[in-house]
Amino acid sequence: MSGPTAAPLALVHGFGTSGRLWRRVLGQLALRAGVLTPDLLGFGDAADLGRAGQTTGDMAEHLAEVLRASRAGPYRLAAHSMGGKVALLLAARHPALVTELLLIAPSPPGPEPMSDEDRANLRAAWNDVASLEKQYHHIALQPLPEHDLRQLVSDGLRASRAAWQAWTDVGSREDLSGELGALTVPITVLFSEDDPAIGPQTIRDGVLAKLPGAQGEPVDGSGHLIPLELPQRVVDALTK
Repeated sequence: MSGPTAAPLALVHGFGTSGRLWRRVLGQLALRAGVLTPDLLGFGDAADLGRAGQTTGDMAEHLAEVLRASRAGPYRLAAHSMGGKVALLLAARHPALVTELLLIAPSPPGPEPMSDEDRANLRAAWNDVASLEKQYHHIALQPLPEHDLRQLVSDGLRASRAAWQAWTDVGSREDLSGELGALTVPITVLFSEDDPAIGPQTIRDGVLAKLPGAQGEPVDGSGHLIPLELPQRVVDALTK
């Protein structure tokens, strides 16, 4: 992405988390004043707004409202996991709000490959501390400091049940590829070769192959939670 003097920056979290996901990245950004860390519909401080059956489009429209209300855009958007799918749709539907995209371990624009067992386990993890801890230990390669684990679990516990189940059963299954043909913004995809949640082949076949011109930047030594596991690598991508 362009350096710190370019358009303002918004950091979009992924499934089950909140804007707090970015605290390690923010701690290493030289110019972090004014960086927006919005909470997606049904998560974080927007948990009460979650609704049954909400779609990726619903989350994208809510995010568009948040960005417009800030009156600081257009934005460079960095988005993790589920947030990556939301950010792609936002950029396609509201191009005036976005100048660049950095997708970090993103959910693909098409249906996310997930076994029935994994989908059932994810659905059942809502509001269950033990299941949330197991999930985060599974998808992280680097050991998670206790503070980070507690933050993740806390976000998982306050997420809307409706939004949690809607992503598992609706959003993650949607195919948005038909809406992305008009995308013109520069796109960089930062992903881990060791990601157990959204693996490198899914990124190459389901994301990069679907986004002509997108630049892939693979990293080693991280699981799915790159903003927590390798925050400096994210900062490097944001400021290069």
